[in-house]
Amino acid sequence: MNIDWLSAAALAVVFVLFIIIYKLQKKKVNFTAIILGSLVAGIIIGIIFSGHTSWVMPIGKIYVSTLTAIVSPLIIISILSSITSLGSTAQLKGIGLRSIVWLLTTTLLAILLSLGLGLTFGIGRNSYLSLEGIDAQNFKSKVVPFTQVLIGFFPRNVVSDIAEENTIPMILFAVLIAVSYVLVANKNREKVAIFKSFVEAVKEIIFKAVDFIISLTPYAVLALIATATGNGVSRSGIMWSLLVLLIVSFLAFALDTWVINAVLLKAFAKLSPLKFFRKILPAQVVGFSTQSSAGTLPISTGILVKKIGIDPQVANFTAPLGTTIGMPGCAGIWPVLVAIYGINGLGINYEVKDYILLAIVSLFVSLGTAGVPGTATITTASVLTALGLPLELIVLSIPISAIADTGRTATNITGAMVASAIVGRQEHGINDNIFNDVDIYEAEDSTEPKEEAAISDTEPDNGIPIGAGCRL
Repeated sequence: MNIDWLSAAALAVVFVLFIIIYKLQKKKVNFTAIILGSLVAGIIIGIIFSGHTSWVMPIGKIYVSTLTAIVSPLIIISILSSITSLGSTAQLKGIGLRSIVWLLTTTLLAILLSLGLGLTFGIGRNSYLSLEGIDAQNFKSKVVPFTQVLIGFFPRNVVSDIAEENTIPMILFAVLIAVSYVLVANKNREKVAIFKSFVEAVKEIIFKAVDFIISLTPYAVLALIATATGNGVSRSGIMWSLLVLLIVSFLAFALDTWVINAVLLKAFAKLSPLKFFRKILPAQVVGFSTQSSAGTLPISTGILVKKIGIDPQVANFTAPLGTTIGMPGCAGIWPVLVAIYGINGLGINYEVKDYILLAIVSLFVSLGTAGVPGTATITTASVLTALGLPLELIVLSIPISAIADTGRTATNITGAMVASAIVGRQEHGINDNIFNDVDIYEAEDSTEPKEEAAISDTEPDNGIPIGAGCRL
């Protein structure tokens, strides 16, 4: 039996680098820096061991398979947890329903914006993607009648839907169960209390599993990039196309954050967009720098109540809900642009009806976003899986995804805060005197000047400093 010693050497080098990655993670080195380092190392290994990376390839494939396995349970449990938290039919019909509608509306607008920008700039063209084990010809010839696609939206057998990774039927089934829980709980909460406890317990377990999978990302990047480079992927074409994807992404983040939301604020919340954006800037900066929508919640809810004048009941429900439903950056803009990047890069023949399906799938998937690190990876995996596109596209985009996460998070936070303002207005829960009086949100120390800039030192009701974690 002949042994390919170069392939064995490549695998040995990869394992040595895995040890280095592990030690860097133990030392709490910046996660983005580790991923970028893994990217560079993968390219170098691919060049050195060109044509001899077949032994490295299974490592990346295992990661992709594991990522696929967690998508379905994560979507289902996220939806169940989000909707069952509404608690009563009154909240479901009032604040709850309005919140969901507006969170999804902001995401839909982000999806349409992304489609327009992605197709206009032709992201992915001339990148000549060639992914290991994927025949682009299979995608070109895949034609499904739209009527069949529409029928496929609805659940037939939940077990087979999960097994076959039919994302939208899973989501609709989860929504049905969650809404039914709320209706039953409104009459007899004790009778279904065990179901709610079960959902929250499973959610904690699933989210912990997601954390573990995301922590393995640098290892997957190293293995898959080494394999792709070693198999002769056009490096210059891919690198240039990824740069274009990153630039278009930030253009989409900017337009969605400050243009689309400005129109929504003026038309539906009856608030001055410029004043609104000035007041929520600390939350945007914290989100941009920490890349955590959930971690920014104490800041964003404090600003919504004390600076914008939104009723606490609305602010403390809609903003947190925005970390699990909607999320225009992670569930709208990014998955759509990555999908278009793959469609163009693989030369798949997409028609208008196919792009409509992409928009619909992305909107449905946004119902099951999770407020955990790596959300964009999970939502993108869900969209690609539903459309039959290769999950390897995620790994190729991961290096720039780490950079784009700053813009994604700020976009998510802004969308949730704008939705909160609109719901507040429609529920008659905005105090315009607070919004228009720049002195009303002052520090607890009355000796400090009553300036709006004092927001960075002001503590909301939860005791967490508004400016905590702000860094550029």
